[in-house]
Amino acid sequence: MKESHFKNKILELIEKEWPISITQIALNLGIHHSGANENKRKAAVSKIVYHANKLKKEGRIYGKKIGGSQVLWPTNIEKLRILHELLEGM
Repeated sequence: MKESHFKNKILELIEKEWPISITQIALNLGIHHSGANENKRKAAVSKIVYHANKLKKEGRIYGKKIGGSQVLWPTNIEKLRILHELLEGM
């Protein structure tokens, strides 16, 4: 799978199922199975983290570390959240 195609699939999944964790993305894309060994799990998560960081740098998604998990959501949702906070302050 080409890198840009894979990154777009991750973005589509984040936009469809936000908020979503890295592990949930790997499970939904079928690259991490619940019975997989530790090395395969780490490889799958690392691949998602790499592309998620690229999407963050491009300003297409936001993320936050909650406990031991990275949770991601689309930029347009973050804009709505900020707008909501501004309207509540009025």
